[in-house]
Amino acid sequence: MSIKIILPIVVILFLQGCISQPKFNEEEKKIAMPFDNVTYFKGAFKKLNQLLIFTNQPKYRFQVKTIENMTSAKQAMPSDSRGFIRTPLILYMNHLDLVAYEPIYNKFETKTTGFVYFPQMKKGMPQLVINGGITQFDKGIISKSDNFDLDTEFGAGDGDTDSRFDNDRSDDLSQIALDLNIFKYQDRTYLSGVATQNKIEIHRKRKKNRFGLFLNGSGIGYSRYTTLQQSKDEALRILTEYSLIQLLGRLYEVPYWRCVVPNLPVDEEIVDKKVAQFINSKKINKIRRIERLISFYNYNIKQDGKISKQELALLIKIKKEYKIKSKVELTPQFYRELYINAPVFIENIKKEKDTKSS
Repeated sequence: MSIKIILPIVVILFLQGCISQPKFNEEEKKIAMPFDNVTYFKGAFKKLNQLLIFTNQPKYRFQVKTIENMTSAKQAMPSDSRGFIRTPLILYMNHLDLVAYEPIYNKFETKTTGFVYFPQMKKGMPQLVINGGITQFDKGIISKSDNFDLDTEFGAGDGDTDSRFDNDRSDDLSQIALDLNIFKYQDRTYLSGVATQNKIEIHRKRKKNRFGLFLNGSGIGYSRYTTLQQSKDEALRILTEYSLIQLLGRLYEVPYWRCVVPNLPVDEEIVDKKVAQFINSKKINKIRRIERLISFYNYNIKQDGKISKQELALLIKIKKEYKIKSKVELTPQFYRELYINAPVFIENIKKEKDTKSS
């Protein structure tokens, strides 16, 4: 083998040894979510189901309408993402009934058999319909790029050598928005205040390192690329499940934010509704509402609309442990603080006590 053939091989091996594979730090590896931490929605849906049972919520029959891609980017997003809604409802939410009914079924049945009605086929009509759509998909809404180039020259006369190095970093940001709401099947009227508007970010990060060596005008270079691309479908599933938990929480008016790990921000709309209901209640019902909240702190008491010495002692204890500022009275502000601070689940109580003790 001649030296002319060996030299390029040696140079390539040299360049490969000089340039490292671009690496992403831990912050860059984090998936952008509607909240700043990794969560598991399986546990969140199970907790929400427990919360509905615990608060004696009615068991509705639901239908999920087509969750249509309403954006101009028809090819970029799924045309129907209702499967992301149906799956967790079927798996984890047994305190509601999901009806697999659509009007077109009747048309197919009649056309196939010639009969309009089947006595042996009992159809359960839905009471509530989950509706919505993907309302926004902005691809590459923000694009950032950083470059660093370095040229060096060494040697004199014949055999001068140049080396070139460049470092490139880019970050493209896209966004998906999803709107969900609920209407009554019977008359197609939407439930006021029961809707969600949420958005999720999708990042595409790209890194490049390049090193070149040039000898007497002839050169050879070597590059390494690394790309981190988040999945649009996975991002849409995360966004859909997050929005579904919020939608059901607003429908039943329960503290759904306590079902997710870490806890979501308090939904002030639900709190305001609960406080308004408290204000408009008679005294005996106000006491019952307070007693119901005591159970959210994992204390078993008789909810009879009468404040006993035991209940008063528990309220004083709760006020101290959870740093409630209002006095222990039947006031809207005390009820608000008692509602917002209620941990609801035993594991939340343990976590909050561990946090305070550390």
